Amino acid sequence: MGGSGSPVAALEQPLSLAQQVAQLLVVPVSARLGSQAPPREVLKQLIQEVGIGGIWITDGHVAEALLLIEEAQSWATLPLLVAAEASRGLALQGATSFPHPLGLSRLGSEAERWAEQWGRITAREAAAIGINWLLGPVAEPLGQGLARLALAEEPQLALQLARAFVRGCEQAVPEGILTTARAFPGQGWAEGRANPLLLLKPTADPWCPRLSLTLEELQAGPWLPFRGLVDQVGAISVAPVVLPEWDERWPLSLLPGRLTQLLRQEWGFSGLIVAEGLDQNFLANLADPPLLAVRALQAGADLLLAPPDPVAAVTAIVEAVRQGSLDAQAIAQSVTRVLRAKQRLFPSASALLKQVWPALAETDFSLVPGWMGAKDPTDPALCRGFSDEQLKPLLLGDPLAKDSPLAKLFGTRPPLPRVARLGSLLAEQDIAPCQAAMARGGVTGGQALPLPAPPGSWNWIWQDLAPGAETAGLSAASPALSIPAGLGFSPLLSHPLTPLSLLETALGSAGQLIFQAFVEEPLPNYVLDWLQQQRERVAAVVVYGNLSFYRRLQAHFQWANAIHSLNPDPWAQAEAMQRLFPHRLIPEKPEPQPASTNN
Repeated sequence: MGGSGSPVAALEQPLSLAQQVAQLLVVPVSARLGSQAPPREVLKQLIQEVGIGGIWITDGHVAEALLLIEEAQSWATLPLLVAAEASRGLALQGATSFPHPLGLSRLGSEAERWAEQWGRITAREAAAIGINWLLGPVAEPLGQGLARLALAEEPQLALQLARAFVRGCEQAVPEGILTTARAFPGQGWAEGRANPLLLLKPTADPWCPRLSLTLEELQAGPWLPFRGLVDQVGAISVAPVVLPEWDERWPLSLLPGRLTQLLRQEWGFSGLIVAEGLDQNFLANLADPPLLAVRALQAGADLLLAPPDPVAAVTAIVEAVRQGSLDAQAIAQSVTRVLRAKQRLFPSASALLKQVWPALAETDFSLVPGWMGAKDPTDPALCRGFSDEQLKPLLLGDPLAKDSPLAKLFGTRPPLPRVARLGSLLAEQDIAPCQAAMARGGVTGGQALPLPAPPGSWNWIWQDLAPGAETAGLSAASPALSIPAGLGFSPLLSHPLTPLSLLETALGSAGQLIFQAFVEEPLPNYVLDWLQQQRERVAAVVVYGNLSFYRRLQAHFQWANAIHSLNPDPWAQAEAMQRLFPHRLIPEKPEPQPASTNN
């Protein structure tokens, strides 16, 4: 077990107030070699001298993360919680990347089976890397923000699939892995409903996301999955969102006593309450970052995820306790919850943790429900991922050429103990069915087209260039291009910088037209107008990506033979083409390629 590098004598017994507070902080870290986010010497100081409770791996390759985690744990006197995003698999290059999880909700009786396998795959890869805390699943029903990666539109189905994901995690890592229901109280709105779950609009000064439903409506609707998960997940994350019934100005996550009242007293949640989003810009109009950290703990949070200034936060919290505005007993209870989670995740450190925090001695994990009592692993490893070719030798434990760039980066050190396990997981072949099922569920709509295509027909593909948007990654072999081309639809690729005169010349004499859009941003008005004017020639409209835009497009183009895919990958493209040409022999669908990042 990494993470017990310093002797017990180095710690005060019990922990000093400053050491207690530091255990409640989780700092974001890039795993990329040479990254300055934060500089490694600063991170080492935060771990060794300040004594932060955990780190959040925000980006990098799985091999880089493995090395960083080993190093960070070696710096820590008490073992670290190590978190990572898990909304579409681990948010790391080289880890298995999954299609949009909303596709699960469309798989009928198969849905829970694939959600469970998705959890197994994600958790096994996390454990092999050294990640012990998954920031997922998203429990909030479909909407914007994090809920863009929701599991379902209906709260009850979102709960069922989230439970299945957590079961898969527990089966994969019976010794314990922390899962998180995200992101209470809700950051998005449910599209296509008469009464949206959340409206984003200005409040009084300052601006803040604002829930529009009453407390009773929230409890019966979008909060139902969170309440249903209190015995399954180890943590619930809370985002800064205003509930007007409680306060018109301050977010629920920063209202003294409110999280304790709702999540602990009313719902009976005994796990970790995590305050996130403390770095969001609109909060600066309410208070300075250190005061925000104090208010989050006053509200009932146990952990602060990504506080803007960790050192200043510790100072402000300690001062608040000394002045009496923050209860020292509440801090001690939060520390007990954090160290109890670490005791479960790091059994070999249990004696150390009990010595520095005697309250842990009474913990009997066999009696604790949910993630802490997970037993009965029933499945073999069902994990597979894709690593960059340059880093694969390190993962597989292969010798490094003495003068290779890899050796210069990583040195000639022997393979890490976890490398062999991770390498074997990356070599497994059982992941593709889960990816394919989720991709299949992500495609909706469409009616078959008659063949052959009239002469001069076009397959017009539009890609947006919005900052941060996913690109289609199209090649000549991509199903969205190759299948229509083989059926007489000539490809025409364009984007916002394509001269309008070129499009008018090409499309003005077109026969039948298939319009495919790979978008995260809405289409320009001139494209929408042209499609409306030429609708008699538009045989099909296929949208890959932005679901809210697709639904607005449906309302605008009620005449269209429309298909929507949550994902742009080759599996999804082939599924969409199968909808348009079901009687045409479609080549075997290609295996989905790994995404370089998770969104």
